[in-house]
Amino acid sequence: MNSKDKQQNNKPKKKRESYFMYDFVKVTGSLPILIWLRPKVIYAGKKKRGEYKGGMLVTCNHRGLSDPVMALCVFWNRRLRCLATKDLYDTKLKAWFFNQMHCIQVDKQNFSMDSFHAVVQNLKDDKAVLIFPEGQVNQTEDMMSFKAGAVLMAHRADKPIVPMYIPKYGKWYNRRVAVVGDPINVREICGKIPTMDKVKEANEYIRNAELKLEELYETKYKRNKKS
Repeated sequence: MNSKDKQQNNKPKKKRESYFMYDFVKVTGSLPILIWLRPKVIYAGKKKRGEYKGGMLVTCNHRGLSDPVMALCVFWNRRLRCLATKDLYDTKLKAWFFNQMHCIQVDKQNFSMDSFHAVVQNLKDDKAVLIFPEGQVNQTEDMMSFKAGAVLMAHRADKPIVPMYIPKYGKWYNRRVAVVGDPINVREICGKIPTMDKVKEANEYIRNAELKLEELYETKYKRNKKS
């Protein structure tokens, strides 16, 4: 046995992840969610449902607390891992539940490198991760500026960003809509070694991509709905 084989044998084995609770909640909650949200997904790019495969970082504007549920409906064929603020882990029961749902805990006030590396590793492992780059629920009419963390994580993992836009909520009984764009390769914008200016450029590119999805919804889908 050579030294290379010994090193491979000495590597710690990854703990096998359990998806029982995740899949149980997803399956049992599917019917009430479909009745409540009646989700409609508009694919604005070339890719269609089921074609979003491999590691990807889904970026979405943040309308409300049900946004992660809507994202799960959009990427129903994927186990979507959501970034969740540490405030949601304030009891043992909540912490257990969000861990079982494979959420990634973050501190909005002090984003740690542990959270950063957790997202990057999940992306490298070909997982799908959801992030809200606005950083908080947006109660205003206009989309807020994006934090650059999403670009840096996608760049480090060398995985694409998938922009998604959720229109403003109407009445509680209104149908929920999501508009999804094609994946964006941030390394094509930033290069292999990103500078701060290139990161800002890529960050603005992602935000503009979501603004275009908003424009598409307002000019085509919403207008057709009223007519």
